[in-house]
Amino acid sequence: MQEYLQGNPLWLQYVKFPLAALGYESSYDVFVKAHGGGLSGQAQAISLGIARALLKVSESHRTPLRKEGLLTRDSRVVERKKVGLKKARKAPQFSKR
Repeated sequence: MQEYLQGNPLWLQYVKFPLAALGYESSYDVFVKAHGGGLSGQAQAISLGIARALLKVSESHRTPLRKEGLLTRDSRVVERKKVGLKKARKAPQFSKR
């Protein structure tokens, strides 16, 4: 984890937070495969995956995880590029002449 997330303390905190919220920091070994997006997004996806796995262990974990906001997926995605525009919303420069 330290090597893959390049030692970034914020990303490492994202990954550890679901286990820390329930007091299981040293109780579980976690093996994860993440692909796509950047390292920040992958760290948050790993956090969501760990939280969902802890729900499968015991349904009583739902309330503390929900209270910390660990069971909510960030639904924002990149907007598609529209025809005639340079990017999703950026129009080509207007020229009067």
